[in-house]
Amino acid sequence: MRLPKFRYAIAVGAVLGFIIPLVVTALSELHIFSVPERVVLLVWPSSIMLMATETLGHSLQAFAILAWSIAWNVFLYVLFFTFIWCVAWVLRAWRASLRDGTTI
Repeated sequence: MRLPKFRYAIAVGAVLGFIIPLVVTALSELHIFSVPERVVLLVWPSSIMLMATETLGHSLQAFAILAWSIAWNVFLYVLFFTFIWCVAWVLRAWRASLRDGTTI
């Protein structure tokens, strides 16, 4: 099993962690598609921070909270993709050790 390089796993996690909140926000603001709250919390876990923007409107503080939420989402996605990559690496090493007759 060919495993992508670690830096590519981190890059994909960072890009997805940044793009997904932007798409969800755009769909919500433009009223193109109503995204259910459970789906939003599943793909954008740090969106719970947006409750602080309820009474702020379109002020600078609201945009700062949105940016902070997106930054946390990028961090969570990178953490998740790092974990998945590490598990895949261990499984690949374990399979190779079974094939070679060695132990990890």
